[in-house]
Amino acid sequence: MKRIHNKILICGLFATVLTIGFSMVSCSNDDLGATIFDTNDYPLDKDEYTFPLDSFCKVNFQEPYNMRFLYKMQDISSDMDYNLVPCTYDQSVILAVLCKYLWYDVYGDSIENGVQFLKKYSPRIIHVIGSPAYNPASGTERLGLAEGGLKISLYNANAISVDDIDFMNEYFFKTMHHEFSHILNQNVNRPTDFDLISNGKYNAEDWGDTQDSVALGRGFISPYASSQAREDWVEVIANYIVKDTITWNNMLNTASFEWEYVEDVDLNYWNSLNSKVYFGTAHRDSVGYKVGNNGDIAFILRKAIQRDADNKYAVTDASGEIVYKHSSGVNGRQVILQKLEMVKAWLKENFNYDIEKVRMGVQRKQWLTDENGDFVFDSKGRFINNFTYVRPDGTKLIDELRQQVLKFEELRRK
Repeated sequence: MKRIHNKILICGLFATVLTIGFSMVSCSNDDLGATIFDTNDYPLDKDEYTFPLDSFCKVNFQEPYNMRFLYKMQDISSDMDYNLVPCTYDQSVILAVLCKYLWYDVYGDSIENGVQFLKKYSPRIIHVIGSPAYNPASGTERLGLAEGGLKISLYNANAISVDDIDFMNEYFFKTMHHEFSHILNQNVNRPTDFDLISNGKYNAEDWGDTQDSVALGRGFISPYASSQAREDWVEVIANYIVKDTITWNNMLNTASFEWEYVEDVDLNYWNSLNSKVYFGTAHRDSVGYKVGNNGDIAFILRKAIQRDADNKYAVTDASGEIVYKHSSGVNGRQVILQKLEMVKAWLKENFNYDIEKVRMGVQRKQWLTDENGDFVFDSKGRFINNFTYVRPDGTKLIDELRQQVLKFEELRRK
């Protein structure tokens, strides 16, 4: 049986003409100038409804970093294979302030000469699109598109919600770090030894049918990482930056085991187990992952169990604990950590980029911390959303960030 489920796709599209153009900028001795844009300064129209956001983008992106944040969808720059719509103004405001707060501010503060680093390596254009780019034929959804190191397109921006940090990371900020890491890799090749770690295990065709737990068990931080080495490389960087410590450690724990597909699980039994996970009395890695059901039967993934000679009963150790197996010969946790160490060394050596500082910069901006910079947890031991947390004075961080755009309304009256 073939198991189909939606998977996300983050594309690095290196079109020939753009690749050639980028190579010329990188390697030619010709002086091509400091910007790819028209340098004439055209005043913004104060009568335009979008004046505040246009002003914010000009001051915070174009002037310091030579980057344009385009939220008014450009048809000529969009993929005509998809039915796409623009992002609303209010959602564009949220994405713009979060892009500055969680990406540009973090890199600027965490990396030596961060402003110059971003001005040199960041994309020239971020193109925001309101709708998702879903391909029903392949069951995949494109989250982002990087074109020749010059432009990053972000999809589904109308769905952004500060109430769900995991969703924002998956659709936007992990995508940004992913695509930005492609740009760095275009400038400096990753170590050739990296491609050998999982050589022979990449699957460019069917990665979309791979469950998260299966990919982790094989040494890939995500299913998309299992598609090819260059995606594996940037997925390690992007996931490590945005995943909180609890989630990251849970992923490594999942990666410590091989997973098997089981077709004969009673659906009521599964629902009972699933409710225990929800209420915190069972762990997902102990229960497994549901991938579908047919009538009263659930199809799940669970840790591969070592069984007796008749392949019927689980084998236990001297303490009575079930023995799990790695028939593939791979401990995914060790492989992922090996890849991470290689990434850390490469970033530090070539860009003086300390990924630990960048990661902590991101984590402390998205999750609530106390006056000492330590994370604050709720009664169930979960991180607290920093954007929606109501401060003692009744304010929220997200409203403070929005105010960075709203303040340009004052210029209308001058």
